[in-house]
Order: sequence, then structure tokens, then C-alpha cells
Amino acid sequence: MNIRRFSILIFFLAIAFAFSAENQEPVHWDVVQKILEEGFKNSHIMEDVSYMTEVFGPRLAKSPAYFAAAKWAKKKFEEYGLENVHLDPYEFGVGWNLEYTSVHMMSPQYMPIIAYPQAWSSPTKGKVRGSVVYINFQQITSEADLAKYKGRLRNAIIFTAPKQKMYLRWMPEAVLFSEEMLGEMAQIPATKSEEEYIRNVPRRIMPLLVRHGLPPVVNKYPRRKIIDFLLSEGIAAIAATDGMFDDGTVEVTKVAKGAWKKDAPKQPTSFILAAEHYNRIMRILEKGIPVEMEVELRATYSDNDLTDYNVIAELPGTDLADEVVLIGGHYDGHIGGTGAEDNACGVAHVMEAARILKTISVKPRRTIRFAAWGSSENGPGGYNQYISKHYIDPETGQYTKEHEKFAGYFNLDYGTGRIRGIYLDYNYLAKPIFTEWMKPFHDLGMKHCFLVPSFDTGGSSVFGKIGLPSFKFCQDPVENDFRTYHTNMDVYDRIVPEYFIQGAVIVASFAYHAAMRNEKLPRPTITQ
Repeated sequence: MNIRRFSILIFFLAIAFAFSAENQEPVHWDVVQKILEEGFKNSHIMEDVSYMTEVFGPRLAKSPAYFAAAKWAKKKFEEYGLENVHLDPYEFGVGWNLEYTSVHMMSPQYMPIIAYPQAWSSPTKGKVRGSVVYINFQQITSEADLAKYKGRLRNAIIFTAPKQKMYLRWMPEAVLFSEEMLGEMAQIPATKSEEEYIRNVPRRIMPLLVRHGLPPVVNKYPRRKIIDFLLSEGIAAIAATDGMFDDGTVEVTKVAKGAWKKDAPKQPTSFILAAEHYNRIMRILEKGIPVEMEVELRATYSDNDLTDYNVIAELPGTDLADEVVLIGGHYDGHIGGTGAEDNACGVAHVMEAARILKTISVKPRRTIRFAAWGSSENGPGGYNQYISKHYIDPETGQYTKEHEKFAGYFNLDYGTGRIRGIYLDYNYLAKPIFTEWMKPFHDLGMKHCFLVPSFDTGGSSVFGKIGLPSFKFCQDPVENDFRTYHTNMDVYDRIVPEYFIQGAVIVASFAYHAAMRNEKLPRPTITQ
């Protein structure tokens, strides 16, 4: 065979291979078109997320608000025509419901204080007025350090940390990934730890991730022993800042580990104060001037039933109905805001994807299952309980038959930002698949696959740890890492409708394509 004929043969073989490879991972353009039309012309997502946040927020795990939100979500799934819709029970622990908070500085001047209680805090016995006493928990090293306060703390409000440092914010609060930044992110070497990942992030992206790199607070003397001493002395409350935010933004996440467990020790009345108000009081104390505060917290516990719930719905499959594609996000939130970006957005994406697919009457080969997980922020994690029930025996560690039939999981937990790509979490075999599925959405800004994992967002990482294909979408951070997540500013007003709607149609398309493949999505060779 001469060189010319050989070259021509190679040319046509290359074309045939490219055509074959393209056909191996088809894109159902006709269905994508229907998804886009339904998603953009008839979206329900903003109305649904308004109910989740403004009517039911903040949906603290196992609170009356969460129960009401779960029942509402179940009803909406039913209205949208989904099947096997149910509340999926699991054992949680003791619920806690915030009823009223009041925090004020009374002297030397009056000041209303921006403050939020930590969940599972003990309520006060009505209004309590007391002096502010500063006891830096980090400087307590022994019982002797506490002994000097004995008999001096009745009704005191204990400030437990130094003044919070303030920093100028040079980065804009709303940030969208540029194509250059996304390209750099896609080239970050694969690593197995979040610490290594942070070190490899391009310097220009670092400010977006700074809050994830804060060092943990480690007490020199057991915190529980300090708390027990203070409670025995009859204090009214303890207080601190979140150590991170300012401008009246407060992150309310510092729940004592296991505080919801039935046998957990008593928690103090505990408040997180806005940094500006906390710092003002500290500076007054430094001048030797006494400060008095008045606090009141009303809260109730529910320990008669230890059950919490996930919300589950399905779009049944056809010839591969026993195999499952799962999409989900956690439904509970912290008590500061109304849990909008974290994570009503994720659940609204899931619910809207379900509505779109049902409305356009698709017939997926595999069953598509939709989940709103409970107790992700505080508690045992509804997805953990679901995994133990369906995919792995917690006693033996053996995988179940459902594990074998699992086709893939997509987790939603990054708020309102546009979807710009998808994290492979070391599952490189998924790259050529998702590269094709993204093609209809290039004009909407989704083009990139990232081999490295993103930060642990609970659900997807847990599925990945037991060898199941699980993925999360890369979204523009917008304000997520600055002023919303876990704070009192995580509210409906921070959601960007056009970005939000874009995400729902992409989620619907990915779920549908995963349900239509000849094979299940490839399993990771490196577990997360």
C-alpha cells in the first residue's frame, strides 16, 4: 500500500472513529430543546423557592418549620405528577425551635444589638439583665484560671473571645468566573486533600476560598468543663462573634457537637453578635467602664419523637427501571437567614428539574429519583441515613443490590450562581460523557469539566466514598463565599433569577441523559 493510499485510509478511519465516538455518547437534542423551552418560558422555580425561604425558612433540622417545608415539598412533587412521593423517616434526635430573641446593651448607653442564638441553646427564664464579663476561653488552661471567677458571675453575660479583627474587602462582593479563571481551575493537579487543593488554586481565585481556610479554634482547656463551671455559677448567657463577617452580617453555625442527641449535656444560652456591636462593648470594658446587657431567649425542645425526614419523589423508568439516577440537595438550613442559597436553591433546582421532565412527558429508561435531604447542617445527615438504608450495610460494610443498580448522583449545593461546569471528583472516565452533554449549554456558559474535587458538600462526597459515581456542578460564586452562606443574609433577595433558571434546565438535561445511556455512569477509580 503506497503512502498516499495509506494516508487516505488513516484519514477516513479517523473520521469514522470520531463519528463513532460522537455516537457513543449521544445528545438528545430534541429533548434538550423541550427542556429549554419549558424551563425558560414556564419556570416555577422562583415561586417555589419563595415558599421554601420566606414562608418556611430557615428550616432548621427537625424544627416545625422544616416539617412544614417537607410536607409542602411532598405536596408540590405530587402536584407536578411525580410518583412514589413520600417522607423518608430516619432517627435524628431532639428538635429545637426558636420562638423569640431579644438582646440589648442597657448601659452605659442603650443599643439594640444584632444577635442570633446558637441552635439548641437553653432558653432564659424571661428577661435577664446582667453585667458583661470578658473571659477569653483560649486563655483558660486549668481549673485555677476559673476559680477566680467563683461567686462573681450570677446573671453575667460572658464574652468568650477577643475583639474581631476587621479587614478591608478588596475583592468585589459579586464575582463571576471568567473563561481564563475556569481554564486555570481545570488545570489544577489532582490532589487528595482540601488543603492541597487550596494551595494549588490560582492566586486570583484564592480570595473566594479564604473562609474555607480558617484554622479551627482549639481550646487549651476542655470547653465543656468551662461551660459546666459557668452554668454552675448561674451565668445568663455566653456570647462571641462569628470571627469572620462584619457590616451586620452574622454567621450562625457554631452548634455544639451532638447538641441534638437525646443524652447531650445541657447547652448554655449562647449568642453570636454582630462584630461591630461586640467590639464596641469590648472597647468600653477595656476603658474600665461596666457594661450591662439584657437578654431573653425563648425556645422549646421536642424529644417525644426523635424522627426527621428526607423528601423523596420519582419519575419511573421503563426498560431499566430498577436502575436509579439520583439528584438531590439538602433542605435544612441554619437559623440566621432563611436558607435561600444554602440550600433552598439546590432543592428548588431538583424540584424544577422534576417538574420540567414530567411536563414534557419524557420516558426515561432508568428511574430518576429526586431527593431533598434533611439534617445536613446539623444532625446525622439525611443522605447518610439514606445511604445506610439503601446502599451499604452499616454493620457489615457490605454493599447492597441497590448499590449495583445505582447509575449516578448529582448534588446541588452551590446557591444561585450560573452553572459553569461540573466537578469530576477524580472520575476521569466521566469527562468525555459530560463534555458531550454540555454542548447544548455552551451558549449558557457551561463548558468545563474539572478533574479535581471541589470542597466537600456533604451528599456527593458521601456517595463517592462508597464507590458510587457522584458529581456536583461548578457554579459562579456570586456572593456565596462572602456574605450569604450560613449567615443572616442568606435570604430570597440574594437569588439571581436568570442564573437560577439556567441551572434548572441543565440539571434536568443531565438527569435525563444519565437515565437514557446504555450503560450506567462510570464508577470512580479513586474514592473521595
